[in-house]
Amino acid sequence: MTESFFPYRKDTPMRKTLLIFLLLAIFYASNTPGLKATKPETWISLPSLKENVNLSTIFQPGSRFYKPVPFEPAKEFIARKSAHITFFGLLTLLFFWNLPKRRGRYALAVLLTGLFAFTDEIHQAFILDRDGRLTDVLLDTTSGAIVMLIVYWINRKRRLEENQHYA
Repeated sequence: MTESFFPYRKDTPMRKTLLIFLLLAIFYASNTPGLKATKPETWISLPSLKENVNLSTIFQPGSRFYKPVPFEPAKEFIARKSAHITFFGLLTLLFFWNLPKRRGRYALAVLLTGLFAFTDEIHQAFILDRDGRLTDVLLDTTSGAIVMLIVYWINRKRRLEENQHYA
């Protein structure tokens, strides 16, 4: 029987390498002040922290963390949200591939993605010209959940086909 939706052998270090690379890439992007998805010249920049920001200012009621992302020029807004959906969906898939095969693996992959998204948005709240938003955490977690539904359906279909083949 096929193990799951992944073409490499289980013992290969490729899974962990890809996961670590994506975690670091997301961290780097979040650490880049003034990052604009549609302007490659802003993609490489040294980190710079905001002044007078701490966890209490981020989490205080009414802070920007709880407000929806303002609609920027359409091209930039779409590029940013597409990046969130793509990278965090892929991150969920990589978490899934790195977890032991057992009950609850799909949900745990989504949970790990949500936790990383939450810490990533808090991290962004400290960076100059960046904002951490709870709505982005929800978008990231939702994209991960959708990816896990797709993987579940693919794996279920494969198992059903294999069972019919052996019956």
